[in-house]
Amino acid sequence: MTRELPLTVLAWEGPQARAYLVRMRRAGLRPRRILHLVRGRFAALGGAGDLEPIRRVAARLQDRSHNYHPYAIRKRSPALVGAITRALEGVVDEPAGTIREMYDDFFFDAYAERVERVSMASFRDPRVLTALAASSGEAVLFTGGGVLPAPVFEVPGITLLHVHTGLLPHVRGADVLLWSLLVRGRPGVSAFVMARGLDEGDILATREHEPLAIPLPPGDRPDDELLYRALFSFVDPLLRADLLVHDVLAPWDGQGDLRGRTQDLAIGTTFHFMHPMVRQRALGALFPSTPSEVPPTAARPRSSPGAYRRYYEKLSVVAPLRFAYDALREDLSRRTLSIRNRQRDYGGLLKQADRRALHRDLNEQLVLQAERWSAYDYGEGYFYQSSDELGITGLRDTSARIAAFRLRQLVEGRSVLEIGANSGFLSLAIAPSARRVVAFELNPYLVEIARLGARYLGIDNVDLLVSSFEDFETDERFDDVLSFANHHTYDGNTHQSLEEYFTHCHRLLRPGGRLIFESHPPVLEGAAFGRTLEIIERSFEVTTSEIHEYGTFLDRDRRFLVCERREEPAAGSA
Repeated sequence: MTRELPLTVLAWEGPQARAYLVRMRRAGLRPRRILHLVRGRFAALGGAGDLEPIRRVAARLQDRSHNYHPYAIRKRSPALVGAITRALEGVVDEPAGTIREMYDDFFFDAYAERVERVSMASFRDPRVLTALAASSGEAVLFTGGGVLPAPVFEVPGITLLHVHTGLLPHVRGADVLLWSLLVRGRPGVSAFVMARGLDEGDILATREHEPLAIPLPPGDRPDDELLYRALFSFVDPLLRADLLVHDVLAPWDGQGDLRGRTQDLAIGTTFHFMHPMVRQRALGALFPSTPSEVPPTAARPRSSPGAYRRYYEKLSVVAPLRFAYDALREDLSRRTLSIRNRQRDYGGLLKQADRRALHRDLNEQLVLQAERWSAYDYGEGYFYQSSDELGITGLRDTSARIAAFRLRQLVEGRSVLEIGANSGFLSLAIAPSARRVVAFELNPYLVEIARLGARYLGIDNVDLLVSSFEDFETDERFDDVLSFANHHTYDGNTHQSLEEYFTHCHRLLRPGGRLIFESHPPVLEGAAFGRTLEIIERSFEVTTSEIHEYGTFLDRDRRFLVCERREEPAAGSA
């Protein structure tokens, strides 16, 4: 027996919409209506009169485009799909059967009595808004396709539903399934009533699963791009659909509005799209490789700091050749660059005996970090920050950064706090200009590296501390707080909201103090920077806003701000 619900599915062609409809049918549920969206060049195929037979053809062409990756993965990597379905047994209902139905002869008309194909240019299209208006008094299930604009929320009488693969209110934003696996150790799913803020609506249901691993069969490991596509073709949609059907739609009698509990917006973290290096780590944990029958002697040795220890205990002319060889063997461009940076700096040690003991001690901390620190290594086995004074080349150019920001002039004679100082090389470089510097970092091995550098340089006006930002408290109030790409971090070690972060910065400054701020690169922060700037301006007045072209590829195109502390944060601050 099938039960029809007062529900319209706003069907954006792709795995989410299909998983929702398949799981509903298998649970004996049926939406009252499906709005099948046909967009862009496919919508244009409707031609004059927008004839239904032509729209059907356009919809099928859109299917082959939007679902290219799941079709291709099933055809070319059946062992990977098999590993996924086996891992999901006991996590969701009928994973193998659901995947087959999603991609074998799926047709929207089989899943509701009324299926309307709506040609559209965007969600602002009047044709979409008119179609939604006919769902007044019903729930509307959003299935992806982009950010919903204000006009959709203004359609009277509809309740917009969304399912999100992060445990709300703790995990919001983008790539949340991977972030959940990384920072919470397990996948989470939440269903909620959509509001205009990102993932901020009332919560209808949540579920946090047991830790998930999908062991890969022996043989050549698929590349990260293929694993990422598989994750969002099969794992993500099935987790969403299972929660939606079991915990939201099945218990709903369809007689009243779906009502949730108010979400606590003061807690949780809004994550951005993962940096590729962090994504590699998350995918590596989710998709562990099954050991193959390759003899141990055939395994490729890792280019880790520990492998180079002997070259620092006793200098060797062979070491630069070893570094060059290892750099050629690395698949990851940043690790290759880090090894080449090490090779360059080691060449300097052959000529400068006074730095040899220092670099030996610094490398020993990198060895300990690789062995004992489980979070992401921004330096990729060497250093993230450079230091001309210490003879270190990093992935980021500290001297060029300081010069571009005119940082020594900005902090001259002032007390400075640096948040998330990494190896502390920037704090050490500005210390001769500042009256006093306090710098803290969560990673204790990086803090010890900074302390070794301070002793070597004879700097005594810098305090270097081990702390997270959330736990950092002091009665001291500073002239300047440096927040350089630390308002959100890609290693999952930051858990406070942006509102909490910048309110804490405000508290740490004296009246008239300044927040000196650097964004993430646009490729990582993107449009989310507008939201960040809005929150900054609640507590600070922006007096300088610049984009600089300097240094390495990791330095360029970031936004640099100087912000004066407002006497009191504006309304809306946490």
